[in-house]
Amino acid sequence: MTAPAADTTPNAEGPRLSAGLLVAAAAEIAVAIAVATVMLRLGHAAPDMSAMHSHDSTQIRWPAATLGVAVLTGAVLIWRWFGPAILAVPAAGGLVYLGVSEPVRTIVTQSHLLSMAALETMLVAVPLLLIGAFRHHFPARSGGSGWWAIGTMVATVVNSAVLIAVHLPSIHTRSSLHPVPVWLPVLGVAIGWCYWAAILLTAGRVPESLRRGALIIGQEVAAVLGLATLLQPPAVMRHDNPLGLTQVLDQRLGALLMLITCAAVTLPLLERLNHEEAETESHVH
Repeated sequence: MTAPAADTTPNAEGPRLSAGLLVAAAAEIAVAIAVATVMLRLGHAAPDMSAMHSHDSTQIRWPAATLGVAVLTGAVLIWRWFGPAILAVPAAGGLVYLGVSEPVRTIVTQSHLLSMAALETMLVAVPLLLIGAFRHHFPARSGGSGWWAIGTMVATVVNSAVLIAVHLPSIHTRSSLHPVPVWLPVLGVAIGWCYWAAILLTAGRVPESLRRGALIIGQEVAAVLGLATLLQPPAVMRHDNPLGLTQVLDQRLGALLMLITCAAVTLPLLERLNHEEAETESHVH
């Protein structure tokens, strides 16, 4: 999914994105979508290699409450784009509810694409929604100690370690059709919050160069993992795909989702950090 960047909506206060940045982000996303379209067509034309694997699957039941929350969350997300920032709170709450629901925790074990969608939601979308809603409570301050910098580095390392861990082949090989633990998506939200808050809520406390580096490093890890999976997908899930995709195509679409998310989030936030640095320098001089 494409995660909303904190305070980059049309009605948010702050700098407008430059035309060049918008063109770069749009071009990267367009190329990724074009590649995904070509792969979908090739995937439907190619023989289904997943027949070589086991066809065990779990019948997933979707309660009416879960479907209702999904519809309401989608409506609130659309409303948030044009409405007040506080709407991000119920939107984030709805996404977390869906993430911990048993149907979602079960279906993500059957598809790399769906598992990446859930991962990006918990690690990126929910934290950025909450930061966008409460960012005004964290004004820029000067005189930060070295502990702030250490915390930023630790949050970046932990976030990157989680991304690497979920891409280990052994994780997918040992995965079953049972739901993932309910604490796992909650932990993802907590780790994502620490990472993004360390970048976006520490103006004046952490050097701009370190905040920018944490953003670039964290997202480059995701981009490299996505690119590696795109070029050499480890089709290790040994059961039917709930989307009807071949194992290889499912892996590659999940990788493309990560690349699209990186483009949609990183470029606008880099622009914002550059603007904050320019504002800081102007105040000093």
